[in-house]
Amino acid sequence: MSGLGTSNMNMNMNMNMNMAGVAHDGTFTRVRFNTADFRKLVTGQPPLVPQPFPRYPEYWDAELRTYVFLQDFVGNVLGPPNLNWYAETRGNVDTLRPTQFPMAPQIVDILDKAADRDDRFAEIIHQHDAEGAVSYYLGMLMIDPARHSKTYLVIRVARRIGELVVMCLKDEFHHPRPSQISSAIVPMIDPPATPSFPSGHALQARLITRCLEEVLEPNNANGTGLTGTPLRELGARIAENRVIAGVHFPRDNEAGIAVADRIFGRLKRIPRFTNLVALAHTELSQT
Repeated sequence: MSGLGTSNMNMNMNMNMNMAGVAHDGTFTRVRFNTADFRKLVTGQPPLVPQPFPRYPEYWDAELRTYVFLQDFVGNVLGPPNLNWYAETRGNVDTLRPTQFPMAPQIVDILDKAADRDDRFAEIIHQHDAEGAVSYYLGMLMIDPARHSKTYLVIRVARRIGELVVMCLKDEFHHPRPSQISSAIVPMIDPPATPSFPSGHALQARLITRCLEEVLEPNNANGTGLTGTPLRELGARIAENRVIAGVHFPRDNEAGIAVADRIFGRLKRIPRFTNLVALAHTELSQT
């Protein structure tokens, strides 16, 4: 027994020692001495400053760098057409509100789709979190954030801008969730603490899809001929899973898709974004 305990302790120590130099993103960090000991090792001359002076890596934290693109989206860098981004983005979304149509057929549609919950259970649970939904795109295109930093940033930009737009729309319409309308609908997951209309998953999935289509086929400006492609099917499936789960009306998804298409047209007017898409296309073409 004591020998087994000693063996386990040695194994744990070896594993911990070996993993100490591995960062969370899988890269290896340098072995460092304590800065407080520097003068014990080097005396007299001051530390050298490298020449030329280094720049921080261009593709830093993608999630936080999206705010640079968000500023372009909401700012005035494009002149007068960009001044009222909300009015332009909102478009005719009001006509797609669930209450503008008979509610009973939508409730029946949710109840009918509930039969697919067992088959879609793992997907729905995984995609409930935004990071889970993004991972499906990474897996489909085999995108490694470390090796495909530009393409990964495109995805993050689409998600960030989609999040801004959908939350502003949700706050305007304050539409209830399906389970607030019908006691027959019991969601298989806890509904988010946000209004139902429009669907954020549908909007963001569609916008990510359109942006990735642009990366893969930059000359296909209108996205024509792409209906039914794996990317389109993935975006539609992510949106449909929310209806199956009982947290969205079908009309929430339709509105999210319509708004995403409008946002995508706006993104293509932003020079910083179009340049990123071009770089991402080159990046994927070389891997």
